[in-house]
This record gives sequence, C-alpha cells and structure tokens, in this order.
Amino acid sequence: MELRQLRYFVAVAEELHFRRAAARLHISQPPLSQQIAALERELGLSLLTRSRRRVELTPAGEAFLRDARAALAELELATARARAIDAGQAGVLRINFVGSALLSIVPAAVQRFRRARPGVEIELHERSTAEQLRALESGVIDIGLVRPPIDAEPWLRAERVMRERTIAVIPAGSPLAALKQIPLKRLAAEPLVLFPRGQAPGYHDLLIGRMAATGTSPQIVQYAPEMLTIIGLVAAGIGVSPVPASVAHLALDGVTYRPLRGAPDTELVAVTRADNQSPLVRAFVADAREPG
Repeated sequence: MELRQLRYFVAVAEELHFRRAAARLHISQPPLSQQIAALERELGLSLLTRSRRRVELTPAGEAFLRDARAALAELELATARARAIDAGQAGVLRINFVGSALLSIVPAAVQRFRRARPGVEIELHERSTAEQLRALESGVIDIGLVRPPIDAEPWLRAERVMRERTIAVIPAGSPLAALKQIPLKRLAAEPLVLFPRGQAPGYHDLLIGRMAATGTSPQIVQYAPEMLTIIGLVAAGIGVSPVPASVAHLALDGVTYRPLRGAPDTELVAVTRADNQSPLVRAFVADAREPG
C-alpha cells in the first residue's frame, strides 16, 4: 500500500466522483481509477461501489475512510514536527551547568533561547563539572556549562562562552576588607573554603597552583560543593575563597567582595559531543556566548 493511494482514496471518498477527485489531485482520471482498483485488490475488498450515475462508499469503505484520514493527519503532524526540529524550533534540549553559571549567563541565555524558540522544551540541572562530562559522554545530556581546564577528548567539543575575573569573597569583618584590592599571596595565606577537587579537577588545580606559585602553601580548611554554601561558610568566618566575579551577585550579609590581584581569569565553556549536529545545540551555544 502506497501513501498516494490513501490520498487518492480520501479524495474520491470525499468527492464521490472520480472526475472531480482527479481534478482536485491534479492528475488524469485513468491513473486515479487504476490506483483505487489496486488498493482494493491489495485489501481484498471493495471500498467503493460504482455505477454510471454515482460512486458510493461501502461499509468497509466508510470505516477505511476514517482510518485513512487519521493516518494522513498523523503523517502531516509527524512531518511538521520533524521540520520544526530540523529548523531548531521544536524538541527537547538537556542542559547541565555548574552552580556559579546560574549567577552569570544561564538565565539570560535561556531567556533569549525561549524567546526565539518557544516550542522547545529545556531541561536544566545543576551538576559538577565531572558529573557533566560523564553525562555528556554517555548521551544523557546535550550541553554542559563547565569551568575549564578540562581534559581534551576526541569525542568532546568545547567552546568558550564567557570569561570573567576571579575575585575574593571574605568575611565582612576581616582585616582584608580594608584593602581595595587583595594580592593573591595575601588571600592564599588565609584559611580557604573551596569546592572539592573531584568536582572540577582542572579548575581546582589551576587555583591552587596559582596560589602556590606565590610562595605560599594554601590551606583548605573546609570543602563545600555548592557556591551558596561556600559564601555562607565565609560569612560564618570559616575562611575566605577565590570565586568568579559573577558570584558577587550573592549579596549575603556578613561577606564582602574584593578584586583579587594576580588571580587567573575564570572561563565558562559549553561542552557538547563533537558528533552532535543538533540545530538546538548550536543555537543555545550561540545564545550563551558573550558578545564580542
């Protein structure tokens, strides 16, 4: 059974006239009659009764007409859905991000993306860099937003979407608060609150390595996996922490933020599978990328 046979049958069944149906389909009448006859032979039953004066549906033809219309409607819907997905206007996009990204580009990027593609469903989850890379490799997610450096892998594509300064968050009553700018060596000499190394090994080692290069031995007194927890611990006087500049949006009582001289800038990269050619993925990465 061919798709065109269904369309031809529906036209004849609705017109109850072969000549009018042929004109509607923009074909000649003989091929139309041949295709309807072939359809009936394949089904092994009569869908239409024909006479010189009229064409009528058999009971089987009436039932087949309902199902044929439904099948064609489903096909049109499937075609429209496929075209929308191919155009980046429909589908599901699964995005993971490190917690600090929620304070910088994630809200604006999601807003821009939704405004241009309201038919796309976005699934958002906060996860560590290490968890995101595992989920990406296994195909559980489409995009990760992580802090580099990360190991280069042949299956992985990474694109920088943001660069920002690293600043210091310190207790409001700390003597360091009197400084307009804190040297990295001074911060490294303080008790540190930091995220666990397993959460983002490359970024952790970058920070510790740069502090150690000042001739100071960094002492981490408390690990915390979430940025809000880190800021809360600093507010409680447990220690200090180097953080991305966007974290200053967390204006909690008991902490203050200062520029950190000598600290490396921190980047945010969008990681995707190198073989993922989804237009949704490419569109979101473009929306997430900072201007310039």
